Amino acid sequence: MRKLLTMLTTAAALALLPAAASAHVQVTPAKAAPDDAVLFEFLMPNEREQSTVSVALKIPDGVIPFSFEATPGWTRTTELDGSGGVGVVRWKGRLASDGFVRFAMLASTPPTAGPIAWKAVQTYSDGVKSSWIGAPGSENPAPVTEITKTAAAQNAGGENSSVAPASSSAEQPQASGGGSQTLAI
Repeated sequence: MRKLLTMLTTAAALALLPAAASAHVQVTPAKAAPDDAVLFEFLMPNEREQSTVSVALKIPDGVIPFSFEATPGWTRTTELDGSGGVGVVRWKGRLASDGFVRFAMLASTPPTAGPIAWKAVQTYSDGVKSSWIGAPGSENPAPVTEITKTAAAQNAGGENSSVAPASSSAEQPQASGGGSQTLAI
């Protein structure tokens, strides 16, 4: 009886642990300000023995990508949506079975608060696809960024003149002694 009770207690404790969803595709930041230029980073782990060979990311409504970071070993293409904006971003490359890849872009956030889901489809070398398009807590959740007025503005890329960049609060160094204000390299 004691052995059965121990097994049941262990099973119940394991059931309370979070699912392996934390290993799925992730996005940062988790929170962003409305109408802000933000650096979004997507972390894509490989979860199978086969290599990941492509990733397709659906751009949420109201998000406007304007600059992409080059990812070594990967090529990027974009597909336009019905309004002429970027609707899908596709990366192609090869990700080892025990690896992960990071994709990054600068994008403007929607003007209204609320969650935005980043739906992604990961394709493996054997043709199998993992669709990270589900609701939070599902087996295949899409990563979500909460657009909220309580998030600090990033002003990534300096696109919004009404938001001061983080570095603007630092004092600028002053030249002394009448010397040149150039930098010799």
